[in-house]
Amino acid sequence: MIESNLRQARWIACGTCDEKAAPLFRKSVRLPGKAKEARLRISGLGFYVLKINGRRLGNELLQPAFTSYDKTVLFNRYDVLDYLIEGDNKFEVKLGNGWYNECQPTAWEFQHALWRDRPKFILELELDGRIALVSDSSWECAASATLFNSLRCGETYDAAYRIEHWEGATVVPAPGGILKEQAIPPIRLRETYPPVRIVPSPTPVIYDFGVNLSGNVQIKVSGRRGSRVILQYFEALRTTATPDLERYKQHVYEDRFQRDEYILSGEGDEVWHSEFGYNGFRYVRVYGDYDTIEVMARCFHTDLADAGGLSCDHPLVNRIQAAVRRSTLTNFHHLPTDCPHREKNGWTADAHLACEQALFNFDMRDAYIKWLDDLVDCQLPGGRIPCIAPTSTWGYDRLFAGPAWDAALFVIPWQLYRYTGDVDCLRRYHEPMARYVDYLQSILEDGICRNGLGDWSAPPNAAPFPRESLLTAYSYCMADLYGRISGLLQDKMNERKGSELAAAIRVAFRSRFVGMPCESQTFYAIMLYFDLVAGEEKDYALKRLLETIEQERGHLVGGIFCAKMLLDVLTEHGHIELAYRIASQEDFPGWGYMTKLCAGTLGENWFGGSSMNHPMFSEIGAWYYKALAGFRIDDRQPGFRHIRIAPYSPADIGRFSAWHRTPFGRLELGWDEENLILTLPQGITATFEYGHERHELSSGVYRYKRQQ
Repeated sequence: MIESNLRQARWIACGTCDEKAAPLFRKSVRLPGKAKEARLRISGLGFYVLKINGRRLGNELLQPAFTSYDKTVLFNRYDVLDYLIEGDNKFEVKLGNGWYNECQPTAWEFQHALWRDRPKFILELELDGRIALVSDSSWECAASATLFNSLRCGETYDAAYRIEHWEGATVVPAPGGILKEQAIPPIRLRETYPPVRIVPSPTPVIYDFGVNLSGNVQIKVSGRRGSRVILQYFEALRTTATPDLERYKQHVYEDRFQRDEYILSGEGDEVWHSEFGYNGFRYVRVYGDYDTIEVMARCFHTDLADAGGLSCDHPLVNRIQAAVRRSTLTNFHHLPTDCPHREKNGWTADAHLACEQALFNFDMRDAYIKWLDDLVDCQLPGGRIPCIAPTSTWGYDRLFAGPAWDAALFVIPWQLYRYTGDVDCLRRYHEPMARYVDYLQSILEDGICRNGLGDWSAPPNAAPFPRESLLTAYSYCMADLYGRISGLLQDKMNERKGSELAAAIRVAFRSRFVGMPCESQTFYAIMLYFDLVAGEEKDYALKRLLETIEQERGHLVGGIFCAKMLLDVLTEHGHIELAYRIASQEDFPGWGYMTKLCAGTLGENWFGGSSMNHPMFSEIGAWYYKALAGFRIDDRQPGFRHIRIAPYSPADIGRFSAWHRTPFGRLELGWDEENLILTLPQGITATFEYGHERHELSSGVYRYKRQQ
């Protein structure tokens, strides 16, 4: 990130505007003849919309990206040459509360955030290297027609409202964080959806858009002046064909939630959508007083470029892969979130459990670096990190999630390194990792971690297991990764520190848990996934794991960590057919059952639960690439310099294709009923294993006889 002070500009706010309304600022400036270069930098908190000469600047939404504003504030840079004219130029900035001024009480206490304040902005316009305009007290301001705006609770807009009085803007203190240029891709409108049906309902009309979305609804409405149209967003219907809104009340302590309101001007057809928030929804209930109305859903999220794709002639595989992608995209609004409706929080476990499939499917480097920076901003001096980031006060003592969540600080940089070969992402977070390792040692008792959350969202019939085994295994994982990362960075002292700590935790784990009677799939998957057993102990753990799966008729019966580990463990230990059987189950519990319930996304648990749009069960998307396409990274040569390719072509998939954009170019593999074709880009070498075939390959196109 490029740091900036915008030294000549000042942060300004509207001193008399109600904090729930959106303030509007304006300034006219006379510019000389056409400039050759015009660059504008702006940060507006929580979010801003900038217009120059009546034109909205850019197609980015909800700028700038959310951060812990007392640590880091992001600004955006634009080329505005095409927006300027010779003579008088009119600038308008409208500010929304966003995360900066969350007024409504919620479970995560952002209403008590240390950074919370009235919306404010800073702006600087540079023409041909000279400052032509800055934000200062010469700007005018007033309350806008957006009478109410809240990130989670929606907006109220009065189209009949007219500003009668402008006042001078007030210079105010900066938010406190270091000002840096935003590097993460912006949020953009990606898709629009007309309703697929109108739900027969005793309430006002309910439109069904068919799939779970993140965004809002645009209306085209006509009616008399002063009439009000209300849009209530939600994702689930009750059996009575009424909105299920109770599921949100344990987290958002406000009667109003995900609700937009539009007050008509009465001037013909009026087109409107909200500007300063987003909603998670499949349905919208529309009621009020109007003559005609048309609705269109707008789906927007961080504009993540595709880095991979996978399709076949098996409907279930396609449905699950589409749900994995949709859950990832609709849960990325400047950060990887758990859900797009009630929480919108960057939960650490959700992020690291989903990161491999995200790296296969999307270009995640800048997005993950931004969020990891958020996590480091929230790290306490003693090394502890919260379970959500960004955050202000919540996620430390109020909920102690423990190592299985904290592992995001180690796992995501490591996976970035594996998929890109970029050691800089390891170097960037090495020092925060060192602080955490010191903290980790303080919470271990004789090498065992006893406090923290376990295998979240396991089904009711999941066998119990000692939660400490999961927490201790992730403690081992972080210590081991710290040692390996230190070695890659030529830090011998910390390489030894990490490896010795990992060895001590491994000994403690084996002493405490190996041989313990247990019927849990998660318990044995932990041992095998983290390589915490060897020899006869490994054989026994695998045997017991297979027995627990058979007892459940080939179903995965565990929570989010079991879902992350089980398919990989079976695949790596020679049971890929069983892994595919588990992945293909259509009944409960399984991804097939979940995706039938959740309208195009993955749920918070195997039966959907209180959220129908959560990405934390999305590891199966990575498994499709690793097992069906057989793309398996060689950790000794990361970034796809060398790769093991071991595809699995089951009989019920006649046609299949997968690709991934590696640092060297596009890697492709596909098959039909007769042939399998592999394409390796220049710069990649591969060990190819398929049936009885084994070859060492360099770049080129290779054709093999299809095997089943």
